[in-house]
Amino acid sequence: MDNEKKKILIVDDNENLVTVLVDKFSKSGFETLGAVNGEDGLKKALEFHPDIILLDLVMPVMDGLGMLKQLREDVWGKTAKVMILTLLDDAGYVANAMDANVLGYIVKTDLSLDGIVKQIKTVLKII
Repeated sequence: MDNEKKKILIVDDNENLVTVLVDKFSKSGFETLGAVNGEDGLKKALEFHPDIILLDLVMPVMDGLGMLKQLREDVWGKTAKVMILTLLDDAGYVANAMDANVLGYIVKTDLSLDGIVKQIKTVLKII
């Protein structure tokens, strides 16, 4: 891995989860930013250009799929790396997210915080 920190944006309406994940990823060597809805997440993604976005699907103001759709309309956003992080394990949501060219789908209850960090490091090939 190069010396430059990888940037991650965590977009989730659960502020406590965002705080915990921001702290966990920061301690794991990431430059980390959080957002609590899709509108704020989209704005930060387009300003911050993170190496990867962890995106919840069900949020107020703008949901994750809405954010993803608008992100993909941006020149940079077309190829932005996105992992869905949600409580939903509904096949329809998975299909919709995968249609939007995401790297994968993590169900929050399936992995520990360490597991989530490890999964992101694997995706970014920094293990």
